[in-house]
Amino acid sequence: MSADEKGEGRFELKVDRNTSPAEAARLALAQEVKARKFYEECARIMEHPAAKKMFEFLADEERKHEALIQKEIDEQFLQEM
Repeated sequence: MSADEKGEGRFELKVDRNTSPAEAARLALAQEVKARKFYEECARIMEHPAAKKMFEFLADEERKHEALIQKEIDEQFLQEM
């Protein structure tokens, strides 16, 4: 059974043509938070130094994404939410 058949690696798109830009941004932010928490947990449990470092790096990248999306929400969509 492939990873796709097991549902692994799938991203559930929760937006459609009726989704507002503000809601899409909010959903994007939630995905970044979810990814960051996953990477932080991986970094916490990894004993292999290179793996720990990689997951710490990925978590930091997600923090940057969160900040960028939050900035856009604050500047562009806050009045709509």
